[in-house]
Amino acid sequence: MKPLQRTALASVINLILLGMSSAQAADTQALEKRIRELETRLAKMDQLERRLEKLDQAGLLSSKPLALAAPAAPSPEVEKLNRKVNTLERKLEVQDEVTTGALSKIPNFEAGADGFRVTSTDKKHQLRIGGTLQTDYRTFLGSNAAVWTGSGSSGYYAPAGPDSVFLRQGRIILDGYVYSDLYFKIMADFAQTSNTANLLPDAYLDYNYHPAASLLVGKFKPSISLERLQGDADTVFLERSFASNLAPNRDAGIQIHGAFGTPGYKAERATGPIDSKNAFTYQVGISDGTGDSGNSYGNGVPPNNSTSSSFASDKEFDGRIFAQPFQHTGYSWLEGLGLGIAGSYSDPNHQAINAQRTLLGQSQLIDYGSTLKPGGASVGTVTSNGASHRIYPQAYWYAGPFGLMGEYVESTQTLNGGSLAANSKYNNISQTNKAAQFQVSYVVTGEDNTFTGIKPMRNFDPLKGSWGALQLAGRWSELTVDSDTFKILDPSKSVSKATAATFGANWFLNKNALIRLDYEQILFNGGAGKDAAHVQNRPSEQIFSSRFQLAF
Repeated sequence: MKPLQRTALASVINLILLGMSSAQAADTQALEKRIRELETRLAKMDQLERRLEKLDQAGLLSSKPLALAAPAAPSPEVEKLNRKVNTLERKLEVQDEVTTGALSKIPNFEAGADGFRVTSTDKKHQLRIGGTLQTDYRTFLGSNAAVWTGSGSSGYYAPAGPDSVFLRQGRIILDGYVYSDLYFKIMADFAQTSNTANLLPDAYLDYNYHPAASLLVGKFKPSISLERLQGDADTVFLERSFASNLAPNRDAGIQIHGAFGTPGYKAERATGPIDSKNAFTYQVGISDGTGDSGNSYGNGVPPNNSTSSSFASDKEFDGRIFAQPFQHTGYSWLEGLGLGIAGSYSDPNHQAINAQRTLLGQSQLIDYGSTLKPGGASVGTVTSNGASHRIYPQAYWYAGPFGLMGEYVESTQTLNGGSLAANSKYNNISQTNKAAQFQVSYVVTGEDNTFTGIKPMRNFDPLKGSWGALQLAGRWSELTVDSDTFKILDPSKSVSKATAATFGANWFLNKNALIRLDYEQILFNGGAGKDAAHVQNRPSEQIFSSRFQLAF
């Protein structure tokens, strides 16, 4: 037998041994015995071949080639072994096919600071489970004679409050994508169960096939106010400014949005109503319309602040463009500069108007239910009835630990005095309220300041000398009410101007946990007094508020 044949036979035998399972132990012993016999015979044949080669080299063999005998038929034992080898090989092939198919269907599970994720093996589908918990403490300082109690000459301003501990947010968030391009978000807030409109703040689909043009449908934040569009867990202060109060909160609608990168760079894919990643972004949408500070039910019935179902056909149009022109230019201190402008237009039909409130204290500032009463007429219900529009220039700048944000707004609507409107004096009053805010922040511990929040370089671990990240901030915010408003509203019940100064400290224990401390003082013009003929300035509001937040 040639060496190649011997090697092949030995390999077959070894494969048989490797493929044997523990259940075939008895067969293995018999095979081992047979293998030893075959190895002995092979060794003898090898010795014989070497002898023949020596004889041939010495010329002792005949020059005539020897007649070779026909190869012997394989023995029954070899045939049996071959059959077993073939059977085992096929079983292994089937097992590999089954195992490979099963592994290809097992999703990838992740859990970490970004929540819990389940991703398909081909990465075309993903579900993320997140949440936000905010627990606040609020206390009023000083006299704070801010809340009107009673009516007429018997009314008086009682201290604002009460001081309280309350759950500001308790949200469960489900978001992700299917088939790579169809993104979704469903967010329920169980801290707002008394208000159906706030029970499901976000519920939308975003078909993001290409960064240049994506389709967003459902309930979301209309793309108008910059601070309003900032994530609820990422704001610098506990509550947003007066400028944000003149924008809608959330509404049901449809939006087309897109993004473009600087020359030489591709746009990143971004979902939802805000994109802070790319050099140039735009949003154009149509929604039901909710008015300033409004929320939509988003379930086919009139908005909670609408008095007429006919408003459902009087949609609001909004648009926004925003640019970060210095992205990827190498000017590091300017790469975080963003400039934009937004606006909206609608023509509501007797839309109820939300009362304006203070920021931290949430005390009522403008009461659209307290109207003038000429000739003893009954109080009318003031509505927005006619052309309404907003204009919103806005900007931010983040450079290292520094952060700035500012915006200005003019919100115009047409007031109608309800039962008072029979007198044309109280009908079709054009009201243009104005608001502005400017905030500055600095991360003392050196982390980068960003629109999407702070990520500590070292998590809170005092035993190892690590204390997280600390951000200090200040904000000026002002609201000015159109003087024509007081042709219909009682100036002793609604202020004509409010100016707020807010100071805050944010302690980031880690990426997810945060402690906020805010102090705010607001000065008012008007809003107090015995009646419209005896108007006084409402006492200032001073408030301290804190929050513990967990967001992932």
